[in-house]
Amino acid sequence: MTEPIGSYQSELTTAFQSPEVIAQLSNISALLNNPLTQRLSNGPDYVVKTQLFVNTQPIDITIKIFKRQNWLKDWHDWHKGSKAKRSYDAARFLQSNGINTPAPIAWLERWDGKRLLESYYVCLFEPGISFRDALSDIYYNQRNNAPLMDLLHVVAPAIRAMHDAGFMHGDMGNQNILLPRSECDAWLQPQFIDLNRAKYSNTPLTLQQRAFDLARIALPGAYLKIFKTIYNNHQDFPADFDKLEQKARDRFWNHRRSGKWRHPIRHWKSKKLPKSNPIYPPVQDIWLWDEKSAQPMIVPGRKEKHAYRNWRYMFSMMWQGLCAAPSIYKRYQKLLAESYNAPVDMKGRIGIALHPHPDYIETELALLEQMGNPPVLLRFCHHETTIEWNRTIALVKQLHGKGVEVMLAVLQDRQALLQPDSWKAFLTLIIESVGDKVAHIEITHASNRVKWGIWSSDEYQQLMEPALELQQRFPHIHLVGPACIDFEYLPVIAALGTHPKGQPLAALSHLLYVDRRGAPESTQGHKFSTLEKSALLKALAQWSDRCVDKIIVSEVNWPVKHTGIWSPIGCPYETPKWRREQPGENDDDYANYMLRYYLITLCSGHVEQVFWWRLSAHGYGLVDDRDNFTPRPAFHALVQLLKLIGNATFTRKLTTPHNIYALEFDADDKKIVVAWTSDNTTTKIPSNIDYEKILDRNGKPLTTATISAAPIYLCKNLKHP
Repeated sequence: MTEPIGSYQSELTTAFQSPEVIAQLSNISALLNNPLTQRLSNGPDYVVKTQLFVNTQPIDITIKIFKRQNWLKDWHDWHKGSKAKRSYDAARFLQSNGINTPAPIAWLERWDGKRLLESYYVCLFEPGISFRDALSDIYYNQRNNAPLMDLLHVVAPAIRAMHDAGFMHGDMGNQNILLPRSECDAWLQPQFIDLNRAKYSNTPLTLQQRAFDLARIALPGAYLKIFKTIYNNHQDFPADFDKLEQKARDRFWNHRRSGKWRHPIRHWKSKKLPKSNPIYPPVQDIWLWDEKSAQPMIVPGRKEKHAYRNWRYMFSMMWQGLCAAPSIYKRYQKLLAESYNAPVDMKGRIGIALHPHPDYIETELALLEQMGNPPVLLRFCHHETTIEWNRTIALVKQLHGKGVEVMLAVLQDRQALLQPDSWKAFLTLIIESVGDKVAHIEITHASNRVKWGIWSSDEYQQLMEPALELQQRFPHIHLVGPACIDFEYLPVIAALGTHPKGQPLAALSHLLYVDRRGAPESTQGHKFSTLEKSALLKALAQWSDRCVDKIIVSEVNWPVKHTGIWSPIGCPYETPKWRREQPGENDDDYANYMLRYYLITLCSGHVEQVFWWRLSAHGYGLVDDRDNFTPRPAFHALVQLLKLIGNATFTRKLTTPHNIYALEFDADDKKIVVAWTSDNTTTKIPSNIDYEKILDRNGKPLTTATISAAPIYLCKNLKHP
């Protein structure tokens, strides 16, 4: 109920209707001039924090001071209520519907006829930071996916609840969502502020009203899509709703961008102000790490990728590929015809990646012993700290002391390009500390994926330059690269083109994943299975004068089924489609595919070495690190593979029906044929395979003379007692 307080018209909530409070509010200028009063925001309408005494005890409050307006807006407020009154009424509505907002205390206004002279909205002060500032801290300082996902899981449902209560905020920018924290630093329920543009009723909002509000949420495209799915109760965002939201978003942000034309004087004045960091980095500079899947997350949406993509680089890459294609293809045809024709010494070719974390090291070293200490790959990550780097350096030295071959993968982040001195110091530390204790050093990682922070071959070259300078100081080190990922070889050609001819890479390293939901024999583009992809990569290395004719697959795996956001294809959010389809492979298929991948790539003669990523990981590893480091079937299968043929020599691929693979090895006094079917059928062992006993994938004797998708070992002793 409106009542006068001194010279003001006002309304107080019941809890504050006391003479003590009324006396203080009637002289609000004294509150504003209190030495303890602190300004919290800038702009014509601004907020201050001060103290109000209630029952003789001080409490913290905020007061929003609204500026003087033109006569037209005063006429509107005379009939519809002032901004202060509208803020108060909106806050009362939110409270009555269980939606959080700082508790309203009062609104006060002073009129001279129909001209509004003063206008104030008073509420309790709630400590916290805005959604905008929390995002800024993540983008600039934490650079971590986990806290961002925590935020989205708190903010999106709160907005949905507000909308379902019939409340449209009207100005729901990130700055108007307040985020309090608990004593244990967890996010509490968001508080909605700056409510004077709100519209509300007792019925849920229409799709148009929801779209209007959501359009003001500022998030990079990939995370905005996740945010909207969470908002929609973790269901697919309806196409008609999405279209409305995108239309509202384009209209709002185009309006914001046109501000310099609509308000040229204000824009000119702002350019005179001291320069500071923008609230958010440019989208191409936002880089967020996800520890669950051990990779950075995709940040920009499709439109943002196109906006920031270097088209000069794209066309240059395609031109280089077009020029190189005839020569590479000629070599490819020759290499493909020679597949499996030459003997291959298997010693030291099968490698595994470890995780140099204190919770993993002791267990993984014990598991490595069970495998016979094969070659190891270790990552150095620029986004980590000297603590992690020094721990990895110590592990390299430990493995070197045990005679274990080590390869390093040096991973960049976006800061490596924005702070080149930091990247150079990082490389210097690694190479000076352990350069003489490792077989190869792979510089950069998945440079053809913008989520890894590289947008062109020029940026790749920038990261390689300090490594090449260090190689001149330490000529014994063997640098490999360019470590592109998947069946995308045009970026490999472009990256190699940036290398100096006088310093060729010691090998062409590549992250050669299969179609992640298929067998290694499955074809991509109706022609290229793992065999053809390996041969084409080998042909590329033969063609280039910027690398030695040697291929190292430095990373490969399959995602494990039912591992959710720990899966490399399920992170950082399990979409409704992923929940329905549960992509990935079961444990048996994973084990079978792994063995077959190793055998095809290595025995074909096209690949020198393969490192599995990685030993322990819930979503993709041989051991489940979330289940007390329980080995999966793939671990036992790899132990057996290394035991039987890890030091053997591949001799030939036997002639068999097209769906049967049979690879023969000489292993000391045994001849071993590893056989499987590529089409998941079970068939009799061909009569041209001579054997005395059959061992299954894990080395256990079999009595059934059949071949299936699970590789088996057909063994024959060459020396009899």
